Amino acid sequence: MFRQLIARVVLAARQRRTAVIATTALVALVSVEGVRRLSFDTDVLSLLPRSGRVTAAFRDYLAHFGSLDQLYVVFTAPGDRGIDEYRDQIEDWIAELRHAAEIARVDAGLADDTRDFDWLAERQLLLLGDSALGEALARLQPDGIARAVGETRELLTVPSADVVDLVRQDPLGLLSLLRETLGSTQVGLNIGGGRDGYVTPDGRRRLVMARPAKPPYDTEFSRALDGRLREIAARVSADPAVEDGADVLPPMHVDFAGGHRVAVETEAVVKRESIVNGVGSLALILPLLFLVFRSGWLVLVGPLPAALSLLVVLGVLGFAGTRLSAAGTGAAAMLFGLGIDGVVLLYVAYLLLYRDGDRADTSEGLAGPTTSMLIGMWTTAATFYGLAFVDFPPMQQLGLLIGHSMLICSVLTMILVPALLPRRPPAAAQRPSLTMPVFAGWIRTHRSAVAIAAALVTVVLGAASLRLRIDPTLDRLRSVTDAARLEIETANAFGLPTDVYVVLAQGPALEALLANTEHLVARLDVELPDLAVAAPTRLLPSLSTQTERTARIQAAGLSSDAVRTFLERARIDAGFREDSFAPFAARVDRLLDINQRLTYDGYVEHGFGDLMQRFVVRDGARWLLATYAFPRSAEQAARLQAIISDVGGGQTLTGLPLVNQELARGFVRQFVTGLGIGAAFVILLIVVAFRKVRPSVFALLPTVLGLIWTAGLLALAGVELDLFAVFGVMTLLGIGVDYGVHLVHRWSERGDATQATAELAPVILAAGAITILGYGTLGASSYPPLRSIGVVSLVGVAALVAAALVVLPALLADRPS
Repeated sequence: MFRQLIARVVLAARQRRTAVIATTALVALVSVEGVRRLSFDTDVLSLLPRSGRVTAAFRDYLAHFGSLDQLYVVFTAPGDRGIDEYRDQIEDWIAELRHAAEIARVDAGLADDTRDFDWLAERQLLLLGDSALGEALARLQPDGIARAVGETRELLTVPSADVVDLVRQDPLGLLSLLRETLGSTQVGLNIGGGRDGYVTPDGRRRLVMARPAKPPYDTEFSRALDGRLREIAARVSADPAVEDGADVLPPMHVDFAGGHRVAVETEAVVKRESIVNGVGSLALILPLLFLVFRSGWLVLVGPLPAALSLLVVLGVLGFAGTRLSAAGTGAAAMLFGLGIDGVVLLYVAYLLLYRDGDRADTSEGLAGPTTSMLIGMWTTAATFYGLAFVDFPPMQQLGLLIGHSMLICSVLTMILVPALLPRRPPAAAQRPSLTMPVFAGWIRTHRSAVAIAAALVTVVLGAASLRLRIDPTLDRLRSVTDAARLEIETANAFGLPTDVYVVLAQGPALEALLANTEHLVARLDVELPDLAVAAPTRLLPSLSTQTERTARIQAAGLSSDAVRTFLERARIDAGFREDSFAPFAARVDRLLDINQRLTYDGYVEHGFGDLMQRFVVRDGARWLLATYAFPRSAEQAARLQAIISDVGGGQTLTGLPLVNQELARGFVRQFVTGLGIGAAFVILLIVVAFRKVRPSVFALLPTVLGLIWTAGLLALAGVELDLFAVFGVMTLLGIGVDYGVHLVHRWSERGDATQATAELAPVILAAGAITILGYGTLGASSYPPLRSIGVVSLVGVAALVAAALVVLPALLADRPS
């Protein structure tokens, strides 16, 4: 029944060539418009699975905190020059950045008028912990004032306007206590009041951090920002730096890093890879087709169904507003490697009809091969659909993209090939190269030896496969663009947080979250005193803690007038000029005001919003708090986790190291789920197609052998598989089944395994070579996951072809169909 339906479709396609071609052309034109609307997903969040407590928390952290929204501008002095020699040029850069519409805030690491440091200075006692607050209150006593002013006098031995201003603002050194409390850049709490900004220890590089107005994965905005930075670079460099007002200094080097720069480069890579992989695979496949079959028709028509199917699917995605991930850039190469097989199968069957004189009923003669082609493509689609059940978004998209494309490709091949087949007998129909009788005969003669050798090879490689190494972490999937590498280099050079552990807390009540965080930090201070921690409560203590500190201030019995009186005496004794400490004296009333409080809104209103938002974020009615921890060992990290679990309060420890651990724990389950679902689809299709157990088992056998051989060979070669490569192995299931289905189906038709092998050996060899060449372009991809899929596929397809062409015919020989 199914075969008769296929025969009618083939006949209709041949009789209505014009309608088929016109309809296909119309669909292609509409799809092109959809492809023009296609956008590319460069968001790192798209790499992360959607399940898992740690991973879900990490997604929340990256979405609301992280460094993704930061723009890093890195200035590097040439040769043996110091970056301080380029201070004026860097100031020009900072001014330009602050006036750029694309920049919301600039952090130059210096005290500036964009932040109200007076507001913070008036409340600094509320930020000091027990010991620091005790020291600060001691410095406000008469003896402490005298001692502190004397120590301050020593600072003036260094001639500097910045030092003079610091002494006027802070003669008692309270700011140094505040800095010690808040911590360093490494733990993310630098408030930006240094004299030189963020400078490397060798004095040759300086960092300026900016926060763009929109998120980095708005690629249109990222491109606009990139253009703005280039404009600024051109303007600033037009006015070169000079040394001592005379000699022109050699130009400094300016680099940009951060999520926006990564987004621009990643989008360019995605577009380039999409074109290179598709065009590159065709550049390899089409010459092969011509060399093997000497057919210009096959070169022209061969890629059409695959290309059109991908065009249709991408067009639909474009109209739907779907964003294509980096994994999707390999779709064209993979689809050409898989889809052209069907055209080759039907073309060779067509030639054999002419050679055998059966051309009178072409539609009936092509029905069998078309049925085989459909089953083969559907089983391939089924294995890719198995990826849709894996909790790994890039592979889900790739699976659906190829799965949909293969289904459409099978229909287009069934319709387009008969419609476009030449009406005149092709000269290639008489070439002896269409079959391989000598090879088929050799397999039949040595079938026992082949079966024994295959069994030995399977046992050896099966044992070797147990040593196959798998790295299911996200580290292997990171972007490798220049901007991504520079971001890592910048973090290392300036001590910025990288792979930190983050305690993420979220809930509707900010005060409750702050109190619970303080409880956690107190436990960590006692049980893990060597653990570096940056908590939001260092910047925003809970109201209860602030009340306790104001009580201590009140209990100290300090009065503003007394502090000013003793400060004036100390000024005179130390020999400072009159009014040297006037700014500080004017602030004493507010410094000792026990009614003042630190609030989230206060920080935002006084220019510290970007600093606060590294630790506290308001998302509608929900608050999120991030506490950063830097464990030095696995034991310390484990103890940290135990303390967090004990404290409770809905806090979750996350971070890339923990995400990798969670991925590793769930890897086997994910792989078995995807492979099991894909295999179930395939087996169901095979059983429905053949309706008998024995041919179904034979059709599946090359895949089983090929996968075992592939795993063993990769293990012996020392190849380490990443997530893409492992899930890519699943797709080999459909490829191998194709070869088995074609051979078993032809064996069932001919009733002779040797004849079936002779007729299909050239087709399977060509199909394998096409797939290898199609996937082979991925081996040169600049995106590591696609490159790993390419390597695995090269080995896997070769093993599958060997199992299908050598082992399966040996087992089918002399068996009745």
